[in-house]
Amino acid sequence: MKKSLIALTLAALPVAAMADVSLYGTVKAGVEVSRVKEHGEKSKTATQIADFGSKIGFKGQEDLGNGMKAIWQLEQKASIAGTDSGWGNRQSFIGLKGDFGTVRAGNLNTVLKDSGDNVNAWESGSNTEDVLQLGTIGRVESRKISVRYDSPVFAGFSGSVQYVPRDNANDEDKYKHVKSSRESYHAGLKYENAGFFGQYAGSFAKYADLDNNAKVVKVGTENPVKDYQVHRVVAGYDANDLYVSVAGQYEAAKNNEVGSPTIGKKHEQTQVAATAAYRFGNVTPRVSYAHGFKAKVNGEKVADNKYQYDQVIVGADYDFSKRTSALVSAGWLKQGKGAEKVEKTASMVGLRHKF
Repeated sequence: MKKSLIALTLAALPVAAMADVSLYGTVKAGVEVSRVKEHGEKSKTATQIADFGSKIGFKGQEDLGNGMKAIWQLEQKASIAGTDSGWGNRQSFIGLKGDFGTVRAGNLNTVLKDSGDNVNAWESGSNTEDVLQLGTIGRVESRKISVRYDSPVFAGFSGSVQYVPRDNANDEDKYKHVKSSRESYHAGLKYENAGFFGQYAGSFAKYADLDNNAKVVKVGTENPVKDYQVHRVVAGYDANDLYVSVAGQYEAAKNNEVGSPTIGKKHEQTQVAATAAYRFGNVTPRVSYAHGFKAKVNGEKVADNKYQYDQVIVGADYDFSKRTSALVSAGWLKQGKGAEKVEKTASMVGLRHKF
């Protein structure tokens, strides 16, 4: 009797509501070999089994009528190394979608991070992302607890705006406001037509905290900078088995470190990257090149070469099916010159399965 009641109850649930929830994810990992040469001395060779960013997620939608839908997503890391925990630590949100566009709130990719799909096409573990991925130009990509609006597509064009409130950017200061606001603003514009695409993505924050590699970190971790801005332009072609993209990125900020000889001076960094791939049956060979120019302080090139670099990645994917692929790649990165020169090399073989 109880089993019959349960069956009847389940049958009475709205079929559409159950069908609109999807489970999805990617499991990807492999073996990596890497080595570093610094000050003329080579390190030992490191060999590791590494997760390449496996994930699992749930998403769904509900039709609210009049062309509007409620949408949601809850996505989290799922490392095969067993080192990730917690829910919603990847892109997770709730929002509304309709003829007006899409509005979401949650832990969202910034517009810069979304543009990264056409900048960095490589997989690797976190320890080698600066060599086996275009990790240096990608250091500006992140997720932020924010609100974001994405417009509908008009004649191939679409736009996005995003805002990170100060008390989400620095939760520890939310009741005091002792620290300067780290709120940030993000915007993007995209065009697609007949395989050709172009993107602009930008970000601005009155104050930000950067580490020694110019990557944004938690407030108070490193010295803050002022008027931090990033601008990225990407263009390319993706059709008929051919993929080509080129990207240029400009970063600038004023030094705000008390006691520094360059306090108040504007620091600038420019990077470029290019990727080409062509699909032959089940095999897609790919090559990328990236270059970082010398940094500038108040418009003059600095003697410090640590931000100047050249990088090359070559590799290929082999698709066993629509869901499962074998991956192989090798990368080389040279940073600085002379006594400051650091060379890193790495290679990997791996598998990726999407579900």
